[in-house]
Amino acid sequence: MDKFDPPGFLKDLDAAQSNTWSEWISTQFDEARQRNDPGIANYGPRLQFFNPLRNSPDNDAVERDVAWTAFPKIVRIQSVGDRQRWRHADSSRDVQDEYCEWGVTRDPETEKITRVTFTSEGPEYLQFLASVNPSKVVELYREHVNPDVKPEHLFQNGNYIARNRWNNSTTNGAMHLIQRNNTLGAEIELAAAATIVRVLDARTLDAEQELIECGRYGQPERNSDPHIGAFVNELARAKADITLANPVGLCIAGLSVVGWRTPDGSPPSDYWKIVRGTPEKALRAVYEVPPGKGFTVGDIEINGRKIEFASQIADFITIKLTGLATRLGKSTVAPFRGCAQSAGLAATSAELSVAQALSRTPTGNRR
Repeated sequence: MDKFDPPGFLKDLDAAQSNTWSEWISTQFDEARQRNDPGIANYGPRLQFFNPLRNSPDNDAVERDVAWTAFPKIVRIQSVGDRQRWRHADSSRDVQDEYCEWGVTRDPETEKITRVTFTSEGPEYLQFLASVNPSKVVELYREHVNPDVKPEHLFQNGNYIARNRWNNSTTNGAMHLIQRNNTLGAEIELAAAATIVRVLDARTLDAEQELIECGRYGQPERNSDPHIGAFVNELARAKADITLANPVGLCIAGLSVVGWRTPDGSPPSDYWKIVRGTPEKALRAVYEVPPGKGFTVGDIEINGRKIEFASQIADFITIKLTGLATRLGKSTVAPFRGCAQSAGLAATSAELSVAQALSRTPTGNRR
């Protein structure tokens, strides 16, 4: 491996731009490994996390996927029934915090759903692409969101606006992730922080919730963060060196259609299509019934209920990241004794520190 590829092995960049992207990802790995905020005790460095461009994996390297449900767990917790949670999750991209967001298209007369677009593409890549090739970004929006997209809709004073009119809601489209926690930087930071093996009262922690609460590396109420952290920490406890596999990114793992039924008996999976990324590293997918079939998405039933909300589909989608472990059983990094905790700062200092560290976005030389 001589560089990090773009998410989903995308081909939008030329050779020089691809190298610049790789350098930015590499820098994020280096910073996440060495992060040691003086305001947070037991927070770093994370010496079992490594940058594969600086330290190549050994021959025993193995890649493993970790997957979770796309529907936001926090919304589920806060809701009293299915209809309420589905409506809530469809109401705003800001509550879609499992590294998957979606946009819904409805028939203007019947209000039935005709198309749902799901994306797991981190904002940093589009921000980078906008800095090196603005016209390509406009082209992608026209292809994937709406042919009426104009440059002035996406750029202001030459700067790309991530939350633009075509990417700020569940109704006008969804080009890439915008929920504040859904970033590649957050993925890298979480993976690095979770490599710290922690001992509390002479006991090595190993449960999802106690690990994330002790390590302060994410949101305990999400599907994703505790599960990712536990997966990474299990490898760390096995004394492995750990990193994220190339290409770095959050991917759509797949759609289950168990319990689904179409009006004509056709396979419900026929209407699921990956439209960006590769089948193994999917970044964008569409669920849509082709014209001429005589029915639409809103006529399909899931467990006996017609699809009224895109969130009903999100219940059956899984998102994943891919980790890489090597040098199993060989790490000599000592465990941290105790939890990450503020050192004379406010209780939210860990979260603020991470937010500041991840606030930088990749840029290139503008054409």
